[in-house]
Amino acid sequence: MKTETNGFSFILKPSTIVEAGIGVFALHDIAKGTHMALFLKDFEEMMYKPEDVPEELQGYCLDLPDGKLQCPKYFNRMDIGNYLNHSENANIRWEGEKGYFAARDIRKGEEILADYRQLGEPEDTWAEYYR
Repeated sequence: MKTETNGFSFILKPSTIVEAGIGVFALHDIAKGTHMALFLKDFEEMMYKPEDVPEELQGYCLDLPDGKLQCPKYFNRMDIGNYLNHSENANIRWEGEKGYFAARDIRKGEEILADYRQLGEPEDTWAEYYR
């Protein structure tokens, strides 16, 4: 049994979530507890002031408690993990520096969904994004 996904594990397609745009989908069954390799090892992020990031790109950033945004360094070269959509019934869980893991068995063709509330953003930003 695999313990980590790879570059052949996911595909981008229109999301099943209304108004979400693009989503990440499983290309094969993924067992509970599998490490989800959604970001390359060399993935880089930068901190920005909100006024320095176009509004259209801010949805790909994390709001930090200090008011800054944590964003991909290169918006024209984002990893597949940047396209994860939010759900309160997520099928993956965030374990900090370790990354994402399958919270339950995930079936081939199923959209990969994360609970953004696990990412440490201030609660006062949740209502705007986490519907």
